[in-house]
Amino acid sequence: MKYSLYAITTKTNTHVGSGQTNAGIVDNVVQRDLVSKLPIIQSTSLKGALKEWLKKGLEKPKEAEAIFGVEGKDNVQASHYIFPATMLSFPMRSNQYFYFNVTCPAIITDLKKQLNTFGINDYDADLAALAAIDPTISQPVSLENRPNVIIEKHSIKTTGYAGANYSLYIKKLFGDNVAIMNDQDFTTITKRLPVITRNQLENGKSENLFYEEILPRESHLTFLIGYQKNEKTLFDTEIGENKLFQVGANATVGYGFCELNKIK
Repeated sequence: MKYSLYAITTKTNTHVGSGQTNAGIVDNVVQRDLVSKLPIIQSTSLKGALKEWLKKGLEKPKEAEAIFGVEGKDNVQASHYIFPATMLSFPMRSNQYFYFNVTCPAIITDLKKQLNTFGINDYDADLAALAAIDPTISQPVSLENRPNVIIEKHSIKTTGYAGANYSLYIKKLFGDNVAIMNDQDFTTITKRLPVITRNQLENGKSENLFYEEILPRESHLTFLIGYQKNEKTLFDTEIGENKLFQVGANATVGYGFCELNKIK
């Protein structure tokens, strides 16, 4: 079995629902990892979105069936294994720049371990250097040496680790203008994702307001795809990279459009 690493960047607000509520405060919450509690796109949701996109968006139903399989009477085994998409960085506004892509040491360490488990060791040095940065609470570290900037009430502390030192692949994963935040701060922030008020219509009339949790645009996630060696070309040829696809609910109002990029 071989594995490829892909990155997802949300280009519009995205809601991949868990089917649960948040103690009645939020009507529709996003999917979250059972261990880290961070936002996630489960394998079933991601596979379904990619299959639908290839089948209808790119008008390649036979290729979609070959890669992702067919359920039911004409059951066909999928040739590729789709892993969950886990969060890497989260956009946060600042007083001098539009936003920073914020991450934390726990995410970086977990990514390094996951890649090592599946035989992808190309980024060990980069990830180890990033994971070694240990921000204090309320003082995120800017990798591009941008001091004295306020990130949504958090003051950045400049580090000697310059942004030019980390590779293009790391930037493709985490985005530009990266800041590393203390694990505790990051956990607190991602517990309170942005919430959008939606209007429930019945026969064209407003009947009720409901509240929906979202991943904002420019959130970064990553996932693995497993395949037999001779099957790699099919996915790369048909899916490729730098492609837009839609995942989750509310496509008709522009939710869930994401950019897909192959990293390794």
